[in-house]
Amino acid sequence: MVRLLPLIAFVGCQSAPSATASAVAKQFYAATIAGRVSGAPTAEQLATLAPYVSDTLRTLLVAARKRNEADVARAPEEKPAFAEGDLFSSMFEGPNAVDVLADSARGPARVATVRMTYSGAQPAVTWIDHVVLTQQGGRWVVDDIEYGGTWGFASKGTLRSSLVAALTSPQ
Repeated sequence: MVRLLPLIAFVGCQSAPSATASAVAKQFYAATIAGRVSGAPTAEQLATLAPYVSDTLRTLLVAARKRNEADVARAPEEKPAFAEGDLFSSMFEGPNAVDVLADSARGPARVATVRMTYSGAQPAVTWIDHVVLTQQGGRWVVDDIEYGGTWGFASKGTLRSSLVAALTSPQ
């Protein structure tokens, strides 16, 4: 029995296999939907999303929250930046269901193809966005989202480029 203790301790310290890129994308959207994230995530919402996002994306989201708070302090009667709307999908209202269809390699990154559905409209709206995941600390994390909505008022481009553009515009 004494000889088994080091083996048991070693096996117990082994980390669980890291989640696949597809699994991380699905978990990320489950967290955004459950947390009802709209606009720049609050500190509490960002803490929930932190395990799923890259340091770079987290930094941009923190900056968006700070910009929102600064706008409120500067002009409380005006609508602040990043006040509402889903940042993580093509549709302002955001999805209420997601299905990861596939993921594929793009250099060292993975890109998850995600079918999103918003059932609050009649008929329901379905579209495809692409989630770019990168390895960080030996695990997959969301680094960007490529918006794929095709309607006129859909978010265009990518999440990171949208955040950078909004953050660098004058207040």
